[in-house]
Amino acid sequence: MEQKTRRVVLIGGALVTATIVGVAGVMLWGGGAAGSSEQPVKPVADTPSSVAQSFVNKLFTADATGAAALTDTPDVAAKAIAATRSGMGSSAYQARLLTVPAVAEGATTTEIPAAVTWTMPNSAALKYEVKIGLQLAGPTWKVRWTPAIVHPQLAEGGHLLYRNAVADGALLGRDGKPLVQGSLPEGLHTTITGAAGDLKGTDGWEVGLQQGTGFVPLDGKKPEMGEKLTVTIDPARQAAAQRAVDALPRGAAIVAVDPATTEILAVAQNKALVGTNPFVGRYAPGSTMKVVTAAAAMEAGLVQSGTAVPCPARATIGTRTVNNDGFGHETLPFHTAFAVSCNTTFGQLGLKLGPEALPAMAKRFGLGADWDMAGATTNTGRVPAATGDQQVENSFGQGNVEASPFGMALVAATVASGRTPTPTLLRGKVAVPGNVGAAPPRAALPALRQMMSEVVTGGTAKQLAGFRGLAGKTGTAEAGGGDAHGWFIGYQGNVAFAVFVEKAGSSKSALDAAAAFLRG
Repeated sequence: MEQKTRRVVLIGGALVTATIVGVAGVMLWGGGAAGSSEQPVKPVADTPSSVAQSFVNKLFTADATGAAALTDTPDVAAKAIAATRSGMGSSAYQARLLTVPAVAEGATTTEIPAAVTWTMPNSAALKYEVKIGLQLAGPTWKVRWTPAIVHPQLAEGGHLLYRNAVADGALLGRDGKPLVQGSLPEGLHTTITGAAGDLKGTDGWEVGLQQGTGFVPLDGKKPEMGEKLTVTIDPARQAAAQRAVDALPRGAAIVAVDPATTEILAVAQNKALVGTNPFVGRYAPGSTMKVVTAAAAMEAGLVQSGTAVPCPARATIGTRTVNNDGFGHETLPFHTAFAVSCNTTFGQLGLKLGPEALPAMAKRFGLGADWDMAGATTNTGRVPAATGDQQVENSFGQGNVEASPFGMALVAATVASGRTPTPTLLRGKVAVPGNVGAAPPRAALPALRQMMSEVVTGGTAKQLAGFRGLAGKTGTAEAGGGDAHGWFIGYQGNVAFAVFVEKAGSSKSALDAAAAFLRG
């Protein structure tokens, strides 16, 4: 009997170097004499360090439920682990046990420190230490669950959270709200966003403790704030302009500006106007050019507002035969000739002007001038120097004079404000002038305003007489092949504008669109 017992002990002793658990199994379960009253003692299945290592290996992985099962409160731990795993997103968790303390014989609790590293999506690392408490529960060691195992400052119900700190920056409308695609013509939106560039700035990040609705940052990088740029477009004016042109079957455009600042309020075109846009499309301006010719004639001393001028229905001027639109008068006050749009009057005045008179005066009203304007490529028009028959035709907007809706809107704005325009589409991005004329002629401005008012109250735009304070000028411009473009330029209050309708035959469609625009 003694020999057999010795053999078992020797075998058990040989196993000491392999596993302590094995020894325990032999020593505790190897015997007691037959019929002994001693109760068998269950073995301790694992060491504290092996349980702690298994716990951190499984924590915040696909086997997170396995980590929770190693704790004394699996359900509570599983919920807390899931919250931090979700909050930290794709961040990678790693923990390394530090010095493992010796466990005294008979001890039922211990604590093991661990170094934690979170490698976050931006490659930054969050490092800290925790203490993993363990308690012997029957035959096994269990991790004592506490939120401090996740982070030493974490309280019950909280979790770790990683998030981007979004950089502020936006393209805003005049109303201060973000400008979204669809609020402007597609081409204009593209050019504006291209000119503005990336306004967003650089996002930052932060990681911290989420406790209810409160967030306590632990680490992070502040965002580099982007730029806020305001597009001068007025959403209400833009919508009104777009509705007005969309109601027309032929190609049409409206450009509106604030006379006081020359900030652009609206730029609209319908789908029928193709291959161009209101900033650059150039057309014969017709009688809207008479604003410039009138200013040049008054500046040259040829006429004043009340001067009696001939207005025959038909006249040969130079070698050109010039006709009015079915009317004629022996004489009229100059302001009335302007209001009824007497071509023969203006042709005779044009012939008397010097070759540079119209180009120079046009630039003083923004027509034929250039600006490097952030947000859009522009071309106001072309008024070349001329003499003789060419000057006659140029004086009432035919010949080789061209203007864009944008250019004619600047003409109207200059009459209203009395200042050289400086068009702006992106507030704070001042347009750089090039080939811009001097200020408009101060002495001629009151007369021009009175004459443009008379156009509406009793002249060619009298269908708009119900719009109080409105002043303007109509235009019908031959476009070749028997077609004619329709124009109306004007101002009312803080809005100056130009309406263009392609091959409309007369200015009536432009007047209809102007009325719709002004009504909003």
